[in-house]
Amino acid sequence: MTKLTVYEEFKAFYNKAYSFLMQKEAENNLALGLLNQIAESNKYENPLFILVENGSELEGVLLMTPPHHLIVSFRDGFEDFVETSRQLKEITEQRSIEIPGFIGEKNAAKRFAGIWTSGDNSSLVVHMRQRIYRLAEVKDIPISNGKFVQAEDKHQDLIANWLLGFIEDTPERSIPLEDAKKRANEMLNENSIYLWEVDGEPVSMARSARRTDKGITVNLVYTPKEHRKKGYASSVVAELSRLLLQDFDFCTLYTDLDNPTSNKIYMDIGYKPIIDSIMINV
Repeated sequence: MTKLTVYEEFKAFYNKAYSFLMQKEAENNLALGLLNQIAESNKYENPLFILVENGSELEGVLLMTPPHHLIVSFRDGFEDFVETSRQLKEITEQRSIEIPGFIGEKNAAKRFAGIWTSGDNSSLVVHMRQRIYRLAEVKDIPISNGKFVQAEDKHQDLIANWLLGFIEDTPERSIPLEDAKKRANEMLNENSIYLWEVDGEPVSMARSARRTDKGITVNLVYTPKEHRKKGYASSVVAELSRLLLQDFDFCTLYTDLDNPTSNKIYMDIGYKPIIDSIMINV
């Protein structure tokens, strides 16, 4: 019988959830990377840690860092979404937790979200259709004029404004400029932001994030409108991926399926699609 267990102690949850998620390391890069971030810092308030079990068998992992969507990962062939939804509703009601939506493998997340809303699929809103890519080797592609550099403290305001531009181009919730500056400072302290510069002027950026055991994610790829269609995004992502592959076996990234240009860019670099994901608001 399916049973949901809430874990108050992170280490106990981590030990069980991590090994389950590692069975599909690249596909589960979001949850795995988030678990590693939680293990290394206390930046997330009131996280929700739940395991879905059937007897001694682990069937799924549910993870949420409010106010973000609940990450759902189930074993292949899992079917007991009705009981899982029922128990999750009990847990969230008892703890006064609001779940804004779900993110996970497309088919499982859609089925779970439909049952969560009592079969009223008309109330579901697709926040973003995504595809997860994996890269093990960068193709030999043309590189734009310019050079690949690591961002420095002097770039904080630029990165903050580009972060706002990135959010504006996506379905993500907007944030105040001060919050963007804070996030830019955090990323600079992590040494995770890289730029493409032409004649000393930054024209595009990308970030390394969410390491797993053998992989790491590339995200926050952004080029301001005045510099687009010149190959700068391809160049910065290709060079960052090459750099990361010196220490990791593979890179992963998420794309917005409604943006065919970015999907083509990444495939030209060598990224290969491995799974479709979906973010659903409920």
